[in-house]
Amino acid sequence: MKNIEIARIFETMADIMEIQGENLFRVSSYRKVARVVGDMAEDIEKVAAEDGLTSVDGIGKSSAQKIEQYLTTGKIDAYEKLLKDFPAGALEMLRIPEVGPKTVGKLMVEKDITSLDDLEKAIEKGELDDMAGMGEKTVEKIRKGIRQVRASQGRTLLGEALPVAQDIIASLRRKVDLKAAEPAGSLRRRKETVGDIDILATVQRRGAEGAHPEDEIPGGREVVDAFTSLDNIAEVLAAGATKGSIRTREGLQVDLRVVRPESFGAALQYFTGSKAHNIKIRGIALDRGLKINEYGVFEGGRRVAGATEEEVYATLDLPRIPPELREDRGEVEAAAAGNLPELVGLADIRAELHAHTSYSDGSFSVLEMARAAKDFGYCYLALTDHSKNLGVANGLTEEELRRRNEEIERAVEELDGFPVLKGTEVDILKDGSLDYDDAVLAALDWVMASVHDHFNMSEKDMTDRILRAVRNPHVHVIGHLTGRIIGRREGYPVDVPAVVEACAETGTSLELNAHPERLDIKDTVCREAKAAGVKVALGSDAHHGAHYGLMQYGVATARRGWLEKDDVLNCMTHKVFLKFLGSAKG
Repeated sequence: MKNIEIARIFETMADIMEIQGENLFRVSSYRKVARVVGDMAEDIEKVAAEDGLTSVDGIGKSSAQKIEQYLTTGKIDAYEKLLKDFPAGALEMLRIPEVGPKTVGKLMVEKDITSLDDLEKAIEKGELDDMAGMGEKTVEKIRKGIRQVRASQGRTLLGEALPVAQDIIASLRRKVDLKAAEPAGSLRRRKETVGDIDILATVQRRGAEGAHPEDEIPGGREVVDAFTSLDNIAEVLAAGATKGSIRTREGLQVDLRVVRPESFGAALQYFTGSKAHNIKIRGIALDRGLKINEYGVFEGGRRVAGATEEEVYATLDLPRIPPELREDRGEVEAAAAGNLPELVGLADIRAELHAHTSYSDGSFSVLEMARAAKDFGYCYLALTDHSKNLGVANGLTEEELRRRNEEIERAVEELDGFPVLKGTEVDILKDGSLDYDDAVLAALDWVMASVHDHFNMSEKDMTDRILRAVRNPHVHVIGHLTGRIIGRREGYPVDVPAVVEACAETGTSLELNAHPERLDIKDTVCREAKAAGVKVALGSDAHHGAHYGLMQYGVATARRGWLEKDDVLNCMTHKVFLKFLGSAKG
């Protein structure tokens, strides 16, 4: 799918145009195209071929022509023209939380600053002190933001890397006869960000009996040739008999390694990692007189296992440990004791518990969101539009909330009783009070309370603010606890253990926001919640039907946090969920 590439191009065009002071209507239209294309569940090439791009709401004739040009030629002339005389480093400054296109434009015009390095030097020399709007606090935030950007360079969101890897593997399977192909490394462990993408593959043909592990693999060169001739390639970095490396149009480096079938499990275990997990596994093997490497498990010079991961772990009297747990956080000890958790899976998720409609900042109506949830296979849905304080997201007044609830009732009737909970994502105000009064909240089925402003409070004040919401008898769950946006905004300071403890005392749950830019709470906090008996609610933060697919990233983080079905609210049936809500805060 080329959706991500096209969305990024339109977003970049919008950024450059806004920096250059172009017409804001055109800028907004490009941003809308980027959002629409990036959120599409369907392959844009398929949409273009079957229905035509102008059939998609938000894509006009001019934008459709640009997309068609990209699908045909791999480039957009208007984009190339914008990039030609624009300093690429200036776009990097937009990754700083406190810096938007208008600020970048001012920095370029007034100070001739065109890169992160230029900006960092200017701050150190005090060259921003005479700029309007650049007070001491703002400059310090920018300085902190630069550090954050530098720390995240070379890392890609799980939600961006995984689709690329899946598309590459699917394309390879269409070109060559693969026996198996899997991503490895941090991507397979489903870390929230990854570096390079590693893919392992093996073919049906076996090598000669007794062949040296490093001998050329039959069919290996064919796989590498197919890999280095894929469509989505900006550059071929290397191509050999068993290894290939490319850079995709999204800027991701992808490394492919072809291994023998008899070594595939050992290679997959070895290259999945983590390093700490592998060191522990190799230590156990050495104690048993065995050697484990990417070619297999060896006793002396004889291979005793290696075709599957199950074989590899079995030589150590261990069950296969799920990749998401392989961080040396007690998983080996749990496996040895027979206490590995039965991790929650995507198939266990029965409901979406965080979704917005066009009443607030969503793009689907109540009925459209409900129908999409039903079609997605969910058993019920909670609609959680924003409350009135969040004006930027069209937060609902009490009267608008009442009208939306009436529309929910009509949608339920039209969908033959498909359960839709009347919920809200109510703002936790600066003093810890909530944006709706208790009478309004008491009439709702599902209340999520979240912080959306005043992020610069001290840890004590922020913690007290959230604890007040936790102790409100009408709040069922705290949304995206730390407020982080991965790679763009650090979480605000909060005493997480204190919040978890309060949730355990009050029967309040914590949300794991499944959007790949949030994944908040993170895996380690999931494990803290589990240990304290605090339930976790997964929510994709859906703003239209295609967003329901983001749930997979929440499930991945839940698995990294050792969560099982009983730990996750979404795994409950509708009847059990309602019963839980009636008793949890009692």
